[in-house]
Amino acid sequence: MSLSSLSLEDLSRRCAEDTTRFHREQVRDTQHCFELLRRALAEGRNDAFTRVYQIYEPQVLRWVYQHARFQETGESAEYFANQALTSFYFALRGEKFARFETLPQVLTYLKMCVHSAIAQFLRKERALQLADLDPQIASVNGAGVADDLQAAELWDHICDLLPDDGDRLLARCVFVQALKPAQIARGHPDRWRTPREVSVALQRIRRHLRKDPVLRDYAGIPAADPS
Repeated sequence: MSLSSLSLEDLSRRCAEDTTRFHREQVRDTQHCFELLRRALAEGRNDAFTRVYQIYEPQVLRWVYQHARFQETGESAEYFANQALTSFYFALRGEKFARFETLPQVLTYLKMCVHSAIAQFLRKERALQLADLDPQIASVNGAGVADDLQAAELWDHICDLLPDDGDRLLARCVFVQALKPAQIARGHPDRWRTPREVSVALQRIRRHLRKDPVLRDYAGIPAADPS
């Protein structure tokens, strides 16, 4: 039976079963959940998104509780789960869903929506606190809190995309420390003998990162041409 012929009830049941198998570290099939998400987001079906919400809310709540700064907010986990799922819906509905090809990519974006929800909340709280002390610095410092949090989230995602220690080191040198190839070669001669070797490795890393739909979406870059 093809995925398109499955009723919403059957598709939701199979997605829920696959999700349970994943949490039990059993082999699972991702096509049912991806199809459910496609119907909910690409086709804009509210009944399908209701099922998505029911299936993935427990996972979103886990991500909220695991966030390093959740306890600072004083808000409930349910509040941030709702914020994240709502942002997720509006960010990926319609044609925008086509940027994602696999379930892990979609769920990575959902996880980043959790981080963004907490970052935005802390930014607003920080801005209010600073406004009480000095209105002139509130807008500057308040935005900085969110920028720092989002940068940390994006860096964690980049590390997931670059499992090689050398690639991670090079990415940190360039994207975090803003070092030039010559500086990197001098600082790490055991890995790169010349600035050219650094540049070649960096080009390879950039090509790899540009393929990731999550990073493309955050950077506002159109989907890559499949040709």
